[in-house]
Amino acid sequence: MSGHCKQVVEKDLELSGKDITSLRQVATPCLDDHLILEEELKVKGELSKSASRIVLKAVYVARMNRPDIYWAVNTLAREVTRWTKACDRRLQRLVSYIHWTQYWVQTCWVGDPPEDCILALYADASFAGYLDDSKSSTGSVLCLLGPNTSVPITWICKKQSAVSHSSTEAEVIALDAAVRLDGVPWLLFWEEVVQVFGKGKELDSRPNKDKRCRVPSKENIYDASLNQNKKKDISNIHETLTNIDHVPPSLPPSQGKARLLILEDNEAVIKMVYKGRSPTLRHVLRTFRVDLDWLFERVRVDPGIFMKYVNTKKQLADLLTKGSFTAAQWAELCQLFSLGPEKESLK
Repeated sequence: MSGHCKQVVEKDLELSGKDITSLRQVATPCLDDHLILEEELKVKGELSKSASRIVLKAVYVARMNRPDIYWAVNTLAREVTRWTKACDRRLQRLVSYIHWTQYWVQTCWVGDPPEDCILALYADASFAGYLDDSKSSTGSVLCLLGPNTSVPITWICKKQSAVSHSSTEAEVIALDAAVRLDGVPWLLFWEEVVQVFGKGKELDSRPNKDKRCRVPSKENIYDASLNQNKKKDISNIHETLTNIDHVPPSLPPSQGKARLLILEDNEAVIKMVYKGRSPTLRHVLRTFRVDLDWLFERVRVDPGIFMKYVNTKKQLADLLTKGSFTAAQWAELCQLFSLGPEKESLK
């Protein structure tokens, strides 16, 4: 994507009228909001009429294979119609970062059969990360991992629709979006991959040696018919009682042939999911339009979904939720994402 990165830099220099020497080397693409003055949030920016032409070029780069700039690009894309002087400073920082990292690559490797790989879903959220409306940001990363496999497949960075009152509330909203949009669809897809290309297909095609052909007697046939009628009556009653107000899921549960591992850094969310209830977040259904009962039931019942705690320093989705990072933290997250110069990324 070095060619597209160059186009972003060239378009910015063309529209702003600045020289390439004005792009100083920076460690992160994001500008900390605490460095922005209150007056800069109210004054109209110099690039208010042409900022969209620069930002839209950067959006394509971020969606393809540069997730490290995704949060900064999304923040600017929301401000295109109300561009301020603070947006000019943020865009300058972003373009400077793209200029000095335009030759970065994302290194992936695959060396395991499908049945030995798992889908790892990183889900994270910021708490009141935006100064203007105090809304949180949702971030998730879906990776294919194995003993000799590491492939980031897709990632999400989006602003939440309402204000969260706690970090746990923001985290569970992000978890719902990650599982619903990426986790479950990719789990069902990977099951098909395992069944077609893995060893599971050979196991299913083996004959069952335990089955034996026996000729039943008349008494056995009569007893069997009575038992079948009783079972049918009981099953009919059971189906009638269980199907009351039953809404079938749009995506059926998995068969357990593939595994989806959810990596969460909030212990309260993990306890909430395994308990299957959260009385303090009963308002989420109306404020966010998120059904937490579906999320709890899916994670607990689906045989292919597991959940595990991960330290915040190893949370890949943290890179997509906020912009305040030190140079050391940013370098570590990019290394976990296999992002960097070609020689360093291979390490």
